[in-house]
Amino acid sequence: MFLKSLEMFGFKSFADRTKIDFATGITALLGPNGCGKSNVVDAVKWVLGEQAARSLRAEKMEDVIFNGTETRKALNFAEVALTLANDNGLLPLDTSEIQLKRRLYRSGESEYFINNTQVKLKDVRELFWDTGVGKTAYSVMEQGKIDQILSSKPEERRFLFEEAAGITRFKAKRAEAERKLERTEENMRQVDGILGEVKRSHDSLKIQSDKTHQYRALRESIFNFELDIQLLRLKGFINDKGRKEEDLKTASEKRDIARKEIDEINASVAEHMDAVNEMQTKLIAMNQEIFGLAAEQKGKQDQIKIVTEQHAEAKAKIAVLENRKKNLEEQIENLQEEIDEKEASLHQIHKRIDDIVNNISEFESNIKLASNQIYKNSDDVKKLEGDIDSLEKENRGFQTELEAITEDIVSELDQKLKDAGYSSKAHEEALEKFTALMANIKRLASSKKTISQDFSAIQEHTESDISQFSQMVLSSFSELEDSLKDLENAFDEYKKTSLHFIDDFLSPEGIITKKRRIDEKIKQTLQKMQEKKQEIVKLEEENKVLSQKINEYRETLEKLRINQAQMRSEVQASEDQIRIIRRELRNQENALSDLENEVFTEKKRSEEINEQIIELEGEIASIEHRGRTLTKELENLEYSISSKNKDVSGKQDAVQKKTQELGKYQAQLEKINLDIVTIDTEIRNLKDNFRESHSRDLLEFEEKMYTITMPIMSLRESLSKARQELKDIGSVNLMAPEEFLEVKERYDFLTKQIADLVKARDDLKRITEEIRAESTELFMATYNNIKKNFHNMFRRLFGGGKAELRLTDPQNVLESGVEIFAQPPGKKLENIALLSGGEKTMTAIGLLFATYMVRPSPFCLLDEIDAALDEQNVLRFVHTLREFANVSQYIVITHNKKTVTGAGTMLGVTMEESGVSKVITIRLENEGANSDSSIPYIEPFEEEDVPLEEDVYMPPHPPKRVRNEQR
Repeated sequence: MFLKSLEMFGFKSFADRTKIDFATGITALLGPNGCGKSNVVDAVKWVLGEQAARSLRAEKMEDVIFNGTETRKALNFAEVALTLANDNGLLPLDTSEIQLKRRLYRSGESEYFINNTQVKLKDVRELFWDTGVGKTAYSVMEQGKIDQILSSKPEERRFLFEEAAGITRFKAKRAEAERKLERTEENMRQVDGILGEVKRSHDSLKIQSDKTHQYRALRESIFNFELDIQLLRLKGFINDKGRKEEDLKTASEKRDIARKEIDEINASVAEHMDAVNEMQTKLIAMNQEIFGLAAEQKGKQDQIKIVTEQHAEAKAKIAVLENRKKNLEEQIENLQEEIDEKEASLHQIHKRIDDIVNNISEFESNIKLASNQIYKNSDDVKKLEGDIDSLEKENRGFQTELEAITEDIVSELDQKLKDAGYSSKAHEEALEKFTALMANIKRLASSKKTISQDFSAIQEHTESDISQFSQMVLSSFSELEDSLKDLENAFDEYKKTSLHFIDDFLSPEGIITKKRRIDEKIKQTLQKMQEKKQEIVKLEEENKVLSQKINEYRETLEKLRINQAQMRSEVQASEDQIRIIRRELRNQENALSDLENEVFTEKKRSEEINEQIIELEGEIASIEHRGRTLTKELENLEYSISSKNKDVSGKQDAVQKKTQELGKYQAQLEKINLDIVTIDTEIRNLKDNFRESHSRDLLEFEEKMYTITMPIMSLRESLSKARQELKDIGSVNLMAPEEFLEVKERYDFLTKQIADLVKARDDLKRITEEIRAESTELFMATYNNIKKNFHNMFRRLFGGGKAELRLTDPQNVLESGVEIFAQPPGKKLENIALLSGGEKTMTAIGLLFATYMVRPSPFCLLDEIDAALDEQNVLRFVHTLREFANVSQYIVITHNKKTVTGAGTMLGVTMEESGVSKVITIRLENEGANSDSSIPYIEPFEEEDVPLEEDVYMPPHPPKRVRNEQR
């Protein structure tokens, strides 16, 4: 799994929709302060579910929405989408690519999506459990989390080990189980107290329930007697109402016949009136049309006059436009000629630029060749210096052998003289002289040893110093030779008295001969050293000449580049002029086109005016003919209106007679309706009284009304007797049976609930113990691995030393803090709080890499964690980071150029527009990503074993439940 892309819209300074595609390996995120680099880290944390606004460098969560600038409006929501490759199936979704998206509105509403399906925050957190990815995991390592690792509180460092151990989900499940257990025990206490009260109510309500059942049986009998009496009364009222309704039906039929006849006559009258109204309307319209035609005729004549004047104006305008068209065509031809001249000049400038570019390439190639020669000479110098070191070592061996031989000369000669037993004065003088010579030889040997020790400083002197030093050495050896010659002369004088042992001392295999051979070897060694030094001087002189050539090439190269820039400026100016001329050409062409259109329009308009004059003259003739026709139709219409008015008057008299007959039938209907209303009132009163007495509708028992056989008087006697029996029972709790059933049901429920709670409590305790035991085992296994890795990684990053992790409370592993102790080379072991800033950061980085060795995060964002490191430690950090990049994807936010050399991709964050960030991607080829020249070689350290944590309490696993318990 790795991070494929990050898409942001409206998040902090990313106002525009911005998508960043990430490559595997190491990606460096660069940019000046305040450009929005850290906003990329905040976006990743936010989409992974970060809920603390301060962790995102905001006062409230709505502050992450783009708030606008002087030129841009504020946005109403922020959105971040994170796309992950899931080819290895690390995340529990059956898809090779997973997109996680979060959206926040200014209203405070927040939405989460997984592959465009809306989910809850809990689903997002569970998706990344124990993967090393998440808002609390070590996939996002910023300065704040480095500070948390370096914090003086050991408990705050636990998150690193818990995430690596994969116990995050266990920790959440354990907390949930403990909350459930606490609620279960509280429920047991409450249920047990309630059960005692419920049992007392259960026994009391059993007695009351039996008495209530007898009471309800009598109430049921009384209800049935009252119901039968009311139903018999209702039946009588219904029969009376039926007879009245029959009378009402007959009277209604007679009234309807009369109404129908009246309606028919009224319809005929209305039809005649409509005809009259229509004729009058048509009469008015004809008069108006005749008046309108007269006005229209005058208007058409006025139009003919106006259109004739417009026709003359159009002809004059056409002549003016034709003249303007000719002028524009001449201007266009001149502009085209000017463009051709400018383009020819621009072609020549481009050709000169190409020549300059070729010269630049040639000089750059020469600089590269000279630089390679300098590098080769430097390698040769290093090789010669190594040869000098070997010769110095060989020379020191000769010096040691020379000192030993000198000591042998003194001691052996002294012993020989003693053995000879000579005591004459001449012998004594010779011996004194010999002793003085030996002291001189020792002094010279000591001086030679001092000179050899100082010889290692030869590289720091100039060529004249080296020559002077060599002469001093040779002079010392020459003095030593003279002393030895004096010693030989003394031997010659002394030979007269001690020839038998002098011959042995000065023989070809004797000590003096050996010393001479060693002196010769020393001279040869010094000669070789002098030759090597001369070769070094020669190579350094050659490098100096090459460097001077490089400087000359660079000066020429700079001049060429300045000339190239000037030529490009000329090209830009020429192109600008061509664009201006072309824009003017387009304007003139557009003006010409508009002018041609205008000429065409005016000609067409002239033709249309001619046609319009002919059309108007025809319309005037048509108006005169229409006026004559309307006058004739108007006379016929006035005669028809008079005839219709006579028919309407006769029909109105017939309507008056039928209306009097209708009034008689209406009076009969009103009397019958009044009788029916009276019966309905009686029925309604009967129903209302029954409803008030029994809270039920009488019509619910309508079917029973037709099955009653007992006379109403017998029913009234039985009702009186039942009421007396009910009175004798006395007071009753009517709700007792229902209350008893309710209490009994609750009593049984609480009894079963107590048993269920006991079982649930035991299960939760077992689950909590199991989680605690398993979490402890996982934590300790991971902790001990990290502890070993941390020690060895620390030695590797610091070039030695040692580092330790210690639990503050080994008896309570899951709550214990983690102490960090470090001992850089040359210092004593001490708490991390006592280290320098750079040492602290390097130690924290070592702990981070030690954690990655146990559980690598699929991707990791490192936000300026190299800020406190010096150059050497940065190089060590980058070297280690590149090794881990084979396993994980790293996105590093940094200002350090050395860190960038280890990256394969660079992402630049800029703010070209104030307040709005923009991302630029640069793929590095054959530079930092693929070259190790800038990264120092770190010698591998042999890994050391680290003892496991001592005195750790491992909680036991609880026993498994047997089947009977489970049942």
